[in-house]
Amino acid sequence: MIAALLSALIPGLGQGYMGRWRRAAFYALPMAVGVVAALFILDLSTFDLIGYAIRPTVLKSILIINLIVVIWRILAVTDAFSLGTGSRTWWKIAIVAGLCTVVALPHLVVTQYTLDAAHALDEVFVADVSAEPQPFVFEDFDPHLEEKVLPTVPDPVVVEPVFVPGVERFDPRLIGAADATDKIGFVPTRDRQRGDPFDHNADGDGRIAILLAGGDGGPGRSGSRTDSINVATFDINTGKAAIFGIPRNMTHVPLPDRWSTAFVDLEKQLTPWKERRSWTDEDGDGEPDQFVPCHCFPDQINAIYPFTRQWTETYPNEREPGLAALRDTLEIMLGFEIDYYAFVNMRGFVNVVNALGGVDVYVKRYVSIEMSPTREGDEWHTVQVGRGWRHLNGLDALGYVRERRSSNDYVRMERQRCLLKAVAAKATPSTILTRFSNLSKAMASSVKTDIPLSYLPTLLENTASLDFDDIATVGFVPPFYTPVLDHRGKPTPDLGRIQAMVKVAFNATATTEFDSGEDSECSV
Repeated sequence: MIAALLSALIPGLGQGYMGRWRRAAFYALPMAVGVVAALFILDLSTFDLIGYAIRPTVLKSILIINLIVVIWRILAVTDAFSLGTGSRTWWKIAIVAGLCTVVALPHLVVTQYTLDAAHALDEVFVADVSAEPQPFVFEDFDPHLEEKVLPTVPDPVVVEPVFVPGVERFDPRLIGAADATDKIGFVPTRDRQRGDPFDHNADGDGRIAILLAGGDGGPGRSGSRTDSINVATFDINTGKAAIFGIPRNMTHVPLPDRWSTAFVDLEKQLTPWKERRSWTDEDGDGEPDQFVPCHCFPDQINAIYPFTRQWTETYPNEREPGLAALRDTLEIMLGFEIDYYAFVNMRGFVNVVNALGGVDVYVKRYVSIEMSPTREGDEWHTVQVGRGWRHLNGLDALGYVRERRSSNDYVRMERQRCLLKAVAAKATPSTILTRFSNLSKAMASSVKTDIPLSYLPTLLENTASLDFDDIATVGFVPPFYTPVLDHRGKPTPDLGRIQAMVKVAFNATATTEFDSGEDSECSV
């Protein structure tokens, strides 16, 4: 029994205790090699370690090696027990069986972690860049409800835009002045191929940008308006990162030329009745003579995603056409190319924050909101967050970023950027490792992205250089960035001011210290 217990602790130790040194070496040598390999692996940085661990081939190898090791350890225990000379009573056999079970338990945990990781990676990321893109699927998305809330907009006929001679294209800054994109000078040209963005980004400056969109879906809700729109960008050379927030109610954002007239019918519907009733059709072509398309999205920008999420003909190679359309639209407004997009629904936000163990923020204004449930059958949840340092769980954090009645949409945007910083600060490598199983399950069910799985290790490696304590957060909110309102009082973007701020953030050096000033409603 003693020999079996010793080999349960260290394979071969029980055999040595019984004086069987060759058997002891036979069982101990492979484990010694494994220990040396483990010490080498642990000597890697945490980000490198995670980068290796998330490769599909490595995960498969871990499963196989883990199975071999547990079988080897159980053999070492049973072999040491067989060397004993005493009688093998039922209770001794039961004890040995218990020892084998104890030996196997850690390996079962490793197996569960590995399977969770493989499932999360398969659900969240693009596994094979050559495979047919699979659309996003969320448990709480109801397409029938979506169709009732928003009309279906079919794929546009993609043609070269036709401009009326003598009529200038819409400029959201000046309402009818010069072409905004021509004046600013940015037109996305990169041929979009999945892969490493550092191989083909426009500036070649080691910068990556990711669109982070949050959906407002839930029981009884349409489920796909992107009420949270942020673009995160970081420079691996300087370690500087920035988060740009776009108001959900921003309108008249210039569209890509190849489908810039896709929403002319919506534009006509939103034209003031006073103007529409004066329209005439002298040439009989069925179009008002006075109507000139703005080549923009005439409604709130948060509706671009649901209007275009079925555009599989326009974006045949995209996992989520709606986010691709939103990405291409934002590129024109911001003046730089966005490499990837990621989408999280309300329930996913709650799950991720809970999986991290909550986040800590310093709240500057009292927040109170009664929220609709994030899951069918759940009750409404009241969130009250007082001023000062607060530890927020998932539901409280969701209420904190959704509340706007006590202030406005733009204050809510500040909170959203603040929570993104808080999540980034909390998602340290050690936290990811210790809470990996919960995080992987939360992300698998609620987070979707077009980031290729093969690029993820590189992304983690590059992320290791970021200064998470000094992230620039900018909200393109009125009145400075949207000084002109449309006829409904909705803000329209000033591309010049927006892109000037982007350049300020991009020109930051490794020694630059960002001062958020009054931009943030909280501290992390």
